[in-house]
Amino acid sequence: MTATATTVNPPKNCLILSAEEWLTTDFRVEESEILIGTPEHAIVRPLTKNLIQAPEKAYKTTFLLRLTLALSIGDTVFPSLPANGSHRVLYLHGELAPAELKERLQEAARELLRPLDQFFQGRSLSASLVTDQGRGAIRELVEQYRPKVLVIDPWQSFIAGADENSFKEISAATKFLDMLISDHGLTLFIAIHLGKDPSRGARGHSALAGWRDTKLTLKREGSGLTVDVDPRWAKPPKPLKLTFHGGTLWEGDAPKWTKQAESIRELLAANGGEVTRESLKFGLGLDDSSLRMALKRAHDSGAIELDGETVRLPGCPVTACVTTPPI
Repeated sequence: MTATATTVNPPKNCLILSAEEWLTTDFRVEESEILIGTPEHAIVRPLTKNLIQAPEKAYKTTFLLRLTLALSIGDTVFPSLPANGSHRVLYLHGELAPAELKERLQEAARELLRPLDQFFQGRSLSASLVTDQGRGAIRELVEQYRPKVLVIDPWQSFIAGADENSFKEISAATKFLDMLISDHGLTLFIAIHLGKDPSRGARGHSALAGWRDTKLTLKREGSGLTVDVDPRWAKPPKPLKLTFHGGTLWEGDAPKWTKQAESIRELLAANGGEVTRESLKFGLGLDDSSLRMALKRAHDSGAIELDGETVRLPGCPVTACVTTPPI
């Protein structure tokens, strides 16, 4: 007697296939779908859970804010973690006050082209991963802002009131996040504090270690930072060496431009990467002679490129830049 194949429609949020379908379906991620990395070395894939773990005061927010802010415009700020396309980001903070949020954002935005209108950040005092009301608040924010990347920073603030060592409570939080990923096609980044013994990993129940996909462990070293990247499904790359300078992080040596050159670059970045000399003179409040000297010094140091009456950031495509006057 020959069995007859039947078509079954599984319920929502449920993936059940026949053995033959599992064997013949291609689940490989296309190059265009990788968020961070390359097709040969995918570091962050879509629909994954990625932990950024470190002791307190070890640049977790500084690192994660700069990484995801650049990801929102498809820019690469850390060459070892190349961005692959732009992705709408919702960054939920659990600790910082509004003034601190703005200051941190200003620092993270250094050298990034504007506008940064696909990145949203803030706090919701109602948001929680362990109460029905709090989960409802998070779901409402996701439905309103429609991100492809959701950042939770830090994990401990969003599980306040729960026993972080309880499997029952922590697994309920991760199950909610899994449902959120499934319902909205999200990729998660979660900042989490390490325990008193860093060798034992993140604080809380060990269920998190089995739940995560890529893990990035930050270790502060003087004015710098080492980042160990551990993707679940790929060979780990070499550790990143980052330098803290000007309120944010840089891979390798930080730029050593003068304050005036940095001011010029900030005006360029705020206006899409390119402005006219006349607009720059107005924005900096300089006369013709002072502007010529400032531009010469900035150009000689590699901070800018000059093209006749046009000033632009190095590497800014001519057709992609805009020429509106600085605000």
